[in-house]
Amino acid sequence: MWCIVNLPNGTQLAVKWDTKAIGQECLEKVCKALDIVCEMEYFGLEYWTPGQEESRTRQWINLRNRLSCDNSSSSIHLMLALRVKFWVPVHCLLQESVRNIFYMQARSDLLEQRLHARDWNNAAKLAALLCQADGLRFNPLALKAKCPTQMRRRSAGDVQHQQCQHKERKDKEHVLSFKKRRLSKQKSTENIHNSHLAAAVSDEALTTLSASMKCANALSQMATQACDSDSGVDKAAAISSSPLYVYQNYIVYPASVDGVDADMPEDYYNRIAVEHGKLATLKMTTKSAKYWLLKQIQDLEGYGEELFSGVTAHENSVRCDVSVGTNAITTCVGDEKNVIPFSAIASAKSFRRTFKLEYVGDCNDRRELEIKLPKHSMAAGVYRSITERHAFYVCDKVRGVVTNQFTRDLKGTIASMFKEDTELGKRYVFDIQRTCREVHDQARRILHEKGIEALNSTTSGNEDLFENMLSGATKTLSASTLQPADEAATQLHIDDISAVTDKLDMALREKEKRDAAIARCVETRISEAMTCKICMDREINTMFNPCSHVTTCAECAARCIHCPSCRVKVTSTTRIYLPPELRVSVATPIATTSCVAAH
Repeated sequence: MWCIVNLPNGTQLAVKWDTKAIGQECLEKVCKALDIVCEMEYFGLEYWTPGQEESRTRQWINLRNRLSCDNSSSSIHLMLALRVKFWVPVHCLLQESVRNIFYMQARSDLLEQRLHARDWNNAAKLAALLCQADGLRFNPLALKAKCPTQMRRRSAGDVQHQQCQHKERKDKEHVLSFKKRRLSKQKSTENIHNSHLAAAVSDEALTTLSASMKCANALSQMATQACDSDSGVDKAAAISSSPLYVYQNYIVYPASVDGVDADMPEDYYNRIAVEHGKLATLKMTTKSAKYWLLKQIQDLEGYGEELFSGVTAHENSVRCDVSVGTNAITTCVGDEKNVIPFSAIASAKSFRRTFKLEYVGDCNDRRELEIKLPKHSMAAGVYRSITERHAFYVCDKVRGVVTNQFTRDLKGTIASMFKEDTELGKRYVFDIQRTCREVHDQARRILHEKGIEALNSTTSGNEDLFENMLSGATKTLSASTLQPADEAATQLHIDDISAVTDKLDMALREKEKRDAAIARCVETRISEAMTCKICMDREINTMFNPCSHVTTCAECAARCIHCPSCRVKVTSTTRIYLPPELRVSVATPIATTSCVAAH
């Protein structure tokens, strides 16, 4: 029998399939066809139907159980999809073929909006990396070309403006015709004693005039539509011939703000062209572009998470989303968002469509979360995803209590009464066998035994060697001529430059965030220091005598007998005036103490 396996890039792969085979055997054949020697534990299989819409909710096949097939009449009994199950850091991948599958999955998630960028600038950088990874050549004319989005909006605005003008012209003609009819009615009322024959003749003349006006309006409307269609065709041709038109298939969207998608900037294509030009100047290879794309998406929200949507068990109208990540679980109950680390989970269990989670809260109190899922398989999928991800990412080894869990069908349950260790009707709950550390170590041993060289990790960049890498790469690029024997070394230096520039950009962004946080905390402290210590509402403006302390406003100072700071009896008060800079800072609302505490 043949099994059709759908790959993340949309292509299909056919492998031989035995009707009595388990899922692990099928996965091994698929990985062998893709030249994946080891690191198969990062991938999983799920049932696939052509044309189905892919989502972040996965229903993984248990690889330790036999594969089931619904369509027994067809010669092709099984259709599966190969997807990335465990997203590990890109520097942990040792094979180029494995990295290619990771890139296929990341590319599909970005372009199909299962994974979103932080903002439009970050989306432009990711789109440029996608273009470079796909081998799309950069056109220098794209830097000066008009954005197709702006051209479309202008053409749509022109059409709308023409329609408005046409509507205004029709309204004017209608008003004029109404005035003519009213004037003719008045004249006929004044000359009612005239003969009926003259009135009939005038009516016929008006009818003829109105018919001619309608024909003229129809002809002008047809001419306008023809001109609009011709101009639309010309504008469509101009848009398609733009150097920026090649980026229309690499649109990455940021996350929606408050549930509303932000409009695409008019210069979004130009931003992609600028970022693509930077990568082309550095002569970044496709391998390096794939590496840095996978490196960039690791910081995005929702990276490597499986999403399960349901409702709370007590209130069916309240939606509850559970996202299972690499180190924690994120729950969204209504508008409330909560992050639960794996270390805080006390127990997790599923029963039919209900999934129940017990965990320790921030105040060391025991809390419960009970969710109803649409299907029984989804509730079991949440339980399985949490257990397997905790074991894979957090634990040093997979415990036997996880690997030995199984269920039996009715036939197997009856058989187990006579023979306890029978394999009849046994179906394992989990298929995880190794943790990420064990997979990485075993992959290194396998590659070493087979004599296969692992991926060079120099592209990951060493933060301690930033200066040396940058100076060496600059010296290499400053040479006027290069010998053919030095091309490989030159390419390596160029890749190092791309690594350095990206990490320097990230370091600068982090420094700007820290400086902004420090400035906010300093402003908060100054505003608190210049605020009355009694009412905490108005600015301080009164000095106590004889101690000379300045701690309150005039309203609170009038009620003080002793100084709030030193408890000396107040004999008199003096009004003071703060500098304008301090008064401006006090006018801003006082921030919460969490920022000060964090500082």
